Amino acid sequence: MIEAKVYVTLKKTVSDPQGLAIKHALNSLHYSEIAEVRVGKLISLRFNTKNRKQATEKIDKMCKKLLSNPVIEDYSFDVREV
Repeated sequence: MIEAKVYVTLKKTVSDPQGLAIKHALNSLHYSEIAEVRVGKLISLRFNTKNRKQATEKIDKMCKKLLSNPVIEDYSFDVREV
């Protein structure tokens, strides 16, 4: 079985209002050393296959077609056998 963790984040050039709100809240709780907060998504996938190369290709297509918005988001993923 193949397991993948897909990480989707806003591009650095895109404002992150949720991250700014969290940063402000942390600063108000006296965590003043926090310089920046960026919020993203973690998507876990499991494949009923042992073919890592095929799973990797499918994950990349999934990210481009559905899991991320390529205009404003970047993605990366880790794949491992479980």
